[in-house]
Amino acid sequence: MKMSVPVRVTLRSLIAASVLGASILGGSIKSTAAAAAGKGPETAQEVEAFADEFFKRPEIQSKLTGAAFVVVSGDKVLLNKGFGYANLENKQPIKPDETVFRMASITKVFTASAVMQLVEEGKVDLEGEVAPYLKGLKIPNQTGSPLKVKHLLTHTTGFDFTDNLLPNSTDLSKTSSLEGFIKDWMPSVVRTPGEAYRYDNFASDLQGYLVQSVTGQPFEEVVRDRIFKPLHMNHSSFEIGKLDQKQLATGYDSNNKPISPYTFTPTISPAGGMLATSSDIAQFMLAHLNGGKLGSSTILKPETVANMQKVHVGISPELPNMGYGFEMFYQKYYNGQNVVGKSGDLPGYHSYMWLLPDKKVGGFVVTNGEAVDMRTDLFKAFMDRYYPADGKPAGELHSTKQELARFEGSFRYLRIPMLIFDVKLEDDHLILTTPLGDVKLKQVGKLLFQDENGRLAAFKEDNKGNITHLYYLLPDAWSERIPKTENYSDVKPDSPYAAFIQDLQKRRTVKNTSSTFEPQRPITRGEFCAELVGLIGIKPSVNPVQFNDVQGHLYAPQIQMLAEFGAATGTAQGKFEPDRAITRQEAAQLVMKTFQIFVHSPVKAKLSGETDPWAIEAVQFVAGAGLYGPEVKQEADGSVNYRSRDVMLRQEAAALLTKAVPFLLVEMTKGKNL
Repeated sequence: MKMSVPVRVTLRSLIAASVLGASILGGSIKSTAAAAAGKGPETAQEVEAFADEFFKRPEIQSKLTGAAFVVVSGDKVLLNKGFGYANLENKQPIKPDETVFRMASITKVFTASAVMQLVEEGKVDLEGEVAPYLKGLKIPNQTGSPLKVKHLLTHTTGFDFTDNLLPNSTDLSKTSSLEGFIKDWMPSVVRTPGEAYRYDNFASDLQGYLVQSVTGQPFEEVVRDRIFKPLHMNHSSFEIGKLDQKQLATGYDSNNKPISPYTFTPTISPAGGMLATSSDIAQFMLAHLNGGKLGSSTILKPETVANMQKVHVGISPELPNMGYGFEMFYQKYYNGQNVVGKSGDLPGYHSYMWLLPDKKVGGFVVTNGEAVDMRTDLFKAFMDRYYPADGKPAGELHSTKQELARFEGSFRYLRIPMLIFDVKLEDDHLILTTPLGDVKLKQVGKLLFQDENGRLAAFKEDNKGNITHLYYLLPDAWSERIPKTENYSDVKPDSPYAAFIQDLQKRRTVKNTSSTFEPQRPITRGEFCAELVGLIGIKPSVNPVQFNDVQGHLYAPQIQMLAEFGAATGTAQGKFEPDRAITRQEAAQLVMKTFQIFVHSPVKAKLSGETDPWAIEAVQFVAGAGLYGPEVKQEADGSVNYRSRDVMLRQEAAALLTKAVPFLLVEMTKGKNL
């Protein structure tokens, strides 16, 4: 029986993409001189031996479902080989010329290339505002600064919501239009465009709609005619419904159970909907490494290719972030080389493409399973083999306490608001508090620091010298400094809930408009949903509300989003009762259903007291994870009385929600080399 996938980019895959890069972000600073130059891959035989050796590693071979691996150099394909199976049940081998994989976010480079083709033709101006290219669609903008085309390409839009978590469908005949999606789900610009980097799925979908609007052709036809056909990418498309499903590598979950093929919303997704073989991707890499040309076909001018691969956004020279469409996520393993790339994550499929433009060398790997993610290990092995580092250590700066004090503060991760970094001064260094624990940072540059494991952290300052952003651990967004706020007047400093309430206040993306928190007031079902959605950082739903007593309610969009997520359920009469005080077991159920995609093997507590049968699993989950405040005590026999049927107070909700953050991040990083 195949599994269905409830959302297009699940919260699990969203955070997985973030924590994946945590093991490879930053690293020891290299000297300004180039790293010891390796010769690079030279012969097909030698590269195949390298690949075979890597994929025979026991920790990979024992868990791998299937993978395709490509290496190109100059104008040649040195390796294009499959490992494992496209379908485990049928022992179907991976055929590089025939087996189709989901490319996930590697799609974004193709979308950016289509935009840059229009720039070459003078039909689009990188410095021009986006709105005039959208056939009358308006983009809400609260900043007074224009949103330009280049901001879409560099993921610096300033949008309040950037990720699409709408439901997938396993009905491959079901379609939803790109235009309808853009109209219905248009975010607002809430930060000055160009000011901060935040990975932006919506920006890439909007690029696709821009291409469609300017050319007057469906986006997928533009890419087909202008990129796929000239490069002889004969098995590439955006239409899974028209694909012979025998060609598609089956996606597998972490238990190697097959995942049913699924469609996106929108069906044609410029942000992540492309399907291709590894042979097709090899053609694209060769074109980008050879000035936009492959054989007699040209898709881009050499100067355009160079502009796409140039760093346009970076919090520091040592930690670049974005070109035009290309990203720079894996700096720790660059070994002093110039590397651009793009990774992709979807349920059942994970990919990474990297290019060394100065060497005219590239690599690509894609897998069809969740049990093992060896992309960074492969990239590290490739770089260490062919372009070894010089290994020179960083030099430490000796700053005064006064100089270091300006870095103190709290920083909220832009992509997922629940993640907070606190920076404090201690002696001659900084202590950075993360959900995974405290780390010591020593200063190695003006705005650059290094932890004890060699991972880099960088800050950004404004034109007045004020520290505004931090970049550390998670590669796909900066963290913005949180303005200091007054503590709630009705929360006593010695309250056992004070720290939880202050923590929740920092994680909120909306400004506190009240001086009171009302800690001992019961929290309603609607309020709890709003807090949960706000912490995750997903856009509230714009769809009609399915509960008949939520129409027009203040929290209707948040309640509907959790309903679409499968977390919020109503009564047999179709009601949700948003203004009723939520019980502790109801809150546990909402949290478990929202977060269960993160956790493989939750610790289940032994319960005492009374819990309704329908809530036992949820209460065991929350109690086993310790997601509660001092109102819950563990009994002498180790059991936990969660007081399941009691109403939940606002201070208790603050404890539950804020304690979920480190728990979830630990769960998501299990088995990863952080």
